[in-house]
Amino acid sequence: MSNHVHTAGIIPVANLNCSYEYAFPDVLMPIEDSFTAIQKSVYECAMAGCNTIWIVANNDLAPIVRKVVGDWVYDPVYYERFFTKFYSDHRREVPIYYAPIHPKDRQRRDSYGWSILHGVNTAFVTSYRISKWIIPQNYYVSFPMSIFDVKSIREYRKNISTTKNNFFIRYDNKTAKDGEFLSFTLKGEDFKACRNKINKTTTREYLPPLQGQQYPSQKLALEERWSARSFSLAEVLSQLSTKSAEYYDVDWYYDISTWGGYREYMSSDNLLELPKKELTLPHTHVNIPYNT
Repeated sequence: MSNHVHTAGIIPVANLNCSYEYAFPDVLMPIEDSFTAIQKSVYECAMAGCNTIWIVANNDLAPIVRKVVGDWVYDPVYYERFFTKFYSDHRREVPIYYAPIHPKDRQRRDSYGWSILHGVNTAFVTSYRISKWIIPQNYYVSFPMSIFDVKSIREYRKNISTTKNNFFIRYDNKTAKDGEFLSFTLKGEDFKACRNKINKTTTREYLPPLQGQQYPSQKLALEERWSARSFSLAEVLSQLSTKSAEYYDVDWYYDISTWGGYREYMSSDNLLELPKKELTLPHTHVNIPYNT
């Protein structure tokens, strides 16, 4: 795996619609003892070899998520390398960033799938403004409400980091392109193709101009405006390239965005192996005091 490939982990949280009606966010659903859905996704991204992690959450939810996962996480592969002298000095920290949906897209294009595209765009633009040498070439998307053996992802770190083709988690011959919450990678070209398709197919505030008119004059009904708000995950990812794609067929997978799926997972024998506590603790940066 080339050290020059920047793989950015994208965790979409904004506009996630689950069937629960709890007083706490859905991504804080426990999936093991002291281990929540959002912690699972952060751990998965770190296990996949992501160099940075971008959680797409609006300002009402981001502070709560940050309390749970913090500002950075250890790379599990480099946490304990007992064959290396002073192995603790070789540990790698993966920074976590939070990206709210842009106000201009809210109530217009902000479906759950759009959160993925917004995370990709934010990771690219932010990195580009710092240095062209740290721009991500690859993006790994992890869904908090998806449960499979995330520890097995370690064997596919090289496949995930490649810039040649996309990588898909597949179960029962279905992937994220079919609307399933199964992790995958995409490139900048995929982002552009998916975004362009959304912008072309969504309705807007006005009907197209009538014959002989230069500008539109008739407004759509409120419920018909900005149809991209309700685009499904499959519609958003319809232009995702599968050319020469690599697939990892998992033995089991559960969608816990519904109570039925959550019960099915919790009553099964396919429970996740709980990571070391140090790999899931919320690590935060120390505040630097200064005088005004």
